[in-house]
Amino acid sequence: MDSKFKILLKISALACLTLSLNSLAQTSDEAEFEAFLKNRQSEFSQYEQQQKQEFEAFVSAWHDAQSAYLKQVTQKWQDPSLPSSKVWVKYSDDLNKRTSVNFESGEVVVELLNSQNDEQAAEYAKQQLNELSQVTVDKTLANDPVYIAANNTINSKSFASTGKPLNRKIEQSKSPTTTQPKKIAEQTVLSTEIVKEVLTGKAPIITKQKDRVTISYKLPGNTLSNQAKRYLPEVQQQAKRYKLDPALLLAIIHTESSFNPLARSPIPAFGLMQIVPTSAGKDVSNFLQGKPLLLSPEYLFQADNNVEAGSTYVHILSNRYFKNVRNEQSRIYMSIAAYNTGPGNVAKTLSGSKSLNQASIAANSMSADKVYTLMVNNLPAQETRNYLQKVVKRTAYYQDQLKGI
Repeated sequence: MDSKFKILLKISALACLTLSLNSLAQTSDEAEFEAFLKNRQSEFSQYEQQQKQEFEAFVSAWHDAQSAYLKQVTQKWQDPSLPSSKVWVKYSDDLNKRTSVNFESGEVVVELLNSQNDEQAAEYAKQQLNELSQVTVDKTLANDPVYIAANNTINSKSFASTGKPLNRKIEQSKSPTTTQPKKIAEQTVLSTEIVKEVLTGKAPIITKQKDRVTISYKLPGNTLSNQAKRYLPEVQQQAKRYKLDPALLLAIIHTESSFNPLARSPIPAFGLMQIVPTSAGKDVSNFLQGKPLLLSPEYLFQADNNVEAGSTYVHILSNRYFKNVRNEQSRIYMSIAAYNTGPGNVAKTLSGSKSLNQASIAANSMSADKVYTLMVNNLPAQETRNYLQKVVKRTAYYQDQLKGI
């Protein structure tokens, strides 16, 4: 019995030792894994902080450049203006001449300070109008003083914009489903057809004031339709990619920029679909590239990139933020409003909180018409209420225009 007992004790001791060693090994492995996780979390936090700093640096550089240039312009002009979402503005190098294209009202205005010769003023205006159909969007941007100054500030801080490398990655990922006769990025501010029609049509209105001569050209009534046609191939490609209505995308472009390829807003937002690099741009790059990147102005001013980014964002809103909303039309209404004001404000309007889940529950408890009416009456900003109505109305218009195409 004693012998058997001793053997059992030894076996028991060996088992305990084995368990103890396994436990120590497991504890060591767990500690190593925990250290790895902490390190990854630290790296991610550093990346997030760096991203935040870079995004803030970009916004600051753009605002500073815009303010500095406006200050220069104000010294010459009593009514200074800078480019906006629907009006493109360019000054001569000496700031004594200004050319504006209002895409919303359909007018080109050329102004010359202290001009004494009406014939020379009219000839200069004609040159400016021709330039709108000859110089590409890329070249126009390259000569933009705000863009140049902002880039200089960013480069001096060793701040790397990701627009160009991102452009190459996305271009490689695109399938050549359509062959376009002219690369969209090489297009001009206005088409040759529009400018030719203006120059061969009604004479411009010349107005003389105390400090300036103003030459005003009225663009053809079909300018918006002609502008829309220029971007239709890319719109159709992205609509097919994301199973969206091309009429909806055209309606958003119309409402955001009136098809101004050099549209910008003070936020800043850029291009046809007015992409904000620090908000929608982050969602878009995260979706397309797997991480949030800064979409640069030169990237977003290329119309094909911009239409892709805007279409992707509509897809994200509809199929991610509002994916639990069962009614497709309700999702469209909510996505339109969110494109302008953000999904949080839409959720709060529908459910009283910024919870997307609660918003989906609320939307699922009512018809699409009721969702639309509720938002039109209760969205926090009047701008967003108007925006929703305009896009819905214009979607119907473009659906009618696209019949048979």
